[in-house]
Amino acid sequence: MFLGIFMSLYSVAQETQKQKEVGIAFRNLDNFGLTFRSGTNKSLWRFSTLLVSGGNFEETTDSVENKQSSRGFGIGFGREYRESISDKIELRFGADLMFSYNYSKVDFDNNSSVGRERFTERTTYQPGVNLVFGLNYLLNNLVFGAELLPNFGYITGTSVERDSRSDDGMERKTDISGFNYGLSNTSALLSLAYRF
Repeated sequence: MFLGIFMSLYSVAQETQKQKEVGIAFRNLDNFGLTFRSGTNKSLWRFSTLLVSGGNFEETTDSVENKQSSRGFGIGFGREYRESISDKIELRFGADLMFSYNYSKVDFDNNSSVGRERFTERTTYQPGVNLVFGLNYLLNNLVFGAELLPNFGYITGTSVERDSRSDDGMERKTDISGFNYGLSNTSALLSLAYRF
């Protein structure tokens, strides 16, 4: 009897093993970030920084100066559940709460006889929800993952524009708000993680 109780406890312990994963994630192979997951082999908490991006660009000639800059990031927190399909393949499903920030600025000055100046600055914030559907391929302690992330998000922010060719030459500030949703090629995520 004691052996039967011990064996049933042992099989339950085998079913839910604690595990952690740390790795990198790619979206479109040009935006990347870090991912960390912690929990059991059946369900894990997900933490991620993704879409870390930015850039500065400057183009100058005798009479034209064009400066552009951008930066952005995204963070996410969620829960995923896993089911083993085989020894090497796991099914993943769950959901994430997401938040992203994006900023861009364009400053164009033409000092020739045309004499045109154009300035645009845009800042957006986007909270949202991603559903998670994916697969893992296991190779020893490495986890290769691919997932689709159908999403729904709310966008808010501001845009500032100034153009010397406009009638009044004044600065215009507009509020940005709206919703987005869908599933597209930018909703796919690839990851490589180390399990310990």
